[in-house]
Amino acid sequence: MAIKGLKDLHYAVITAESEKSTTYSEIKKLGPAMALNLQPSINRGNLRADDGTLFSDAAKGPIAVTLNTAYLEEEVESDILGKDLDDNGGLTDNVNDDPPYIAIGGRSLSARGGYEYFWIYRVKLAPAEENKETLQETPTYQTPNLSGEALPRLHDGREKYKLWDQSSKVTDETIFDNWFEQVIDSDYEPNSGGGGVEG
Repeated sequence: MAIKGLKDLHYAVITAESEKSTTYSEIKKLGPAMALNLQPSINRGNLRADDGTLFSDAAKGPIAVTLNTAYLEEEVESDILGKDLDDNGGLTDNVNDDPPYIAIGGRSLSARGGYEYFWIYRVKLAPAEENKETLQETPTYQTPNLSGEALPRLHDGREKYKLWDQSSKVTDETIFDNWFEQVIDSDYEPNSGGGGVEG
């Protein structure tokens, strides 16, 4: 589906995960959206015999994620990158920082009208690339540019989910009202209790 734009980025930290379930924290706003790129990796192997290819197979690898926002609030940067946040609002980078797995959701305008909503279920981000330079005659901005990987959830192997709000197949419109209240997947049930548990 042709899409244009990106807005309303949200995240939820994975607080517990196992082969039976994934539990998310409450959903929070991530930051003003600029760009989100997902680059799947496919590993291919061929078995050659009799001077030709006899069999071919492929296996999916991690999805490379690049995320660019206008800025990150201190609490958000602390949450998604595992940094210490002090009482003054200062952030400390430490060699032992361990970013948590998070889910990332948002929506994009569809060229056919309406919005395409999405959730990426299990992402680990690395610290942002930082660029600082002196003021120029033409103003330029340096913005957070995060990179990382999206991996399948442990309990069901799911990686991401998207849904077009103008689709004739949508049977429960409340899914869009709740999109940023819980991490949505194809097992959607209305839930006012926040991130919740996917089982």
